Parts: sequence; C-alpha cells; structure tokens
Amino acid sequence: MQPSSIHLPHSGLTVPDISYTVTSYKEHQTHDGVAFTATLRRNGKIIGQIENDGCGGPDIFYPNTAGGVREQRDALEVFAARCTDARGVTPDVALLCGDLVTEYQTNRAIVRAAKRGNTLLRLLKDHELGGGPMGWPAAAATTEARPAGAADRVRLRAYLLGDPELAPPALGWWQIWGAGENRWIDVTDRPAHLLTNRH
Repeated sequence: MQPSSIHLPHSGLTVPDISYTVTSYKEHQTHDGVAFTATLRRNGKIIGQIENDGCGGPDIFYPNTAGGVREQRDALEVFAARCTDARGVTPDVALLCGDLVTEYQTNRAIVRAAKRGNTLLRLLKDHELGGGPMGWPAAAATTEARPAGAADRVRLRAYLLGDPELAPPALGWWQIWGAGENRWIDVTDRPAHLLTNRH
C-alpha cells in the first residue's frame, strides 16, 4: 500500500508522491547573487526548467514548448496544492520549485560527501520578521563531517559550541545527516520555539 504522503527530508516539503523531481542544476554568480537553471522532470520525463535570475526574485518554472505549456503549468499548480511546506503551509509553485531544487542539491552534496567517507553537516537558521522568529528555518551553511554515532555527536556538539566561528546564532542550530536513519539529527539544541523535528 502506497503512503498517502511523503516527507522530503532536506526541505521539509511533504508531497503526495515523487512524480516531480529535479535531476540537474547549473548556477553562476551574478552581481546580485547566484542565478541557476534546474531541470524538472515528471515521472522521469523532462517537462521544463526551473530558473532564478539571481536578483532576489522567485524561482520560475518554464515548461518545454514542445508539449502542453498550459497543461504543464496547470498540472504543477494542482500538485503544489496537494503539498505542504516546512511551515505546514500549502506552497505556491515558486516555493515548491525551490524546495525541489533544495532536495536535489542536498542529495547531491550528501552523495559527494559519502564518496569521501564523510556525511553532511548543516547549520539551520530561522527566518525573522519584525524582530521575531517565523518558524521557517533554512540552511545557512553546510560542511562535511565524519559520520557520527551518539557518542561522537556529543564530542561534535562540544566542538561546535566551543568554536566562536562555528557556534550557532540564537535562532540557529547544527544538524548532521544520518544515512542509516535517513534523517537529519540535531547536534546542537534547536531554538525553544521550534519544538518539532520536521525540518
């Protein structure tokens, strides 16, 4: 029996199925930020590109012109309406595309780290609005670390907290990717207003 929803671990996105996936990503630096183009597939078939111009705007889906542009846009909107993001909110297409890109990029980084005998360590930091936290954290930094069991994570925690350059900010915390558990594991304490482990 198929699950009614699937939680994607790197973005916090919950999807009804994994029919939509990003399968390639290219970026370049602009004077305003990082621009990128990513390939989006549906059930293994390329249906278009996700692009961002690096100037602070949203991620935009451009369907292939060879087939059903309107149909592809509509189908993606229907899919987005059946998803929830890390905040538990239904994302629009731009946010959905951003989360699918995050899943691809993070998976790729984990695979590369594993080839070197490492795993991924990431610093999450909550967004703020009006001086207060939004409960919507995103990765602020990533690096590699040796795979760590429970005892090693205690030592890793002490190391991170003891280094002024690595100690997390008030609204941030470090996580390590546990390949065996197939999930992110908190290494330092998450902020008090974030009590769940969804992200």
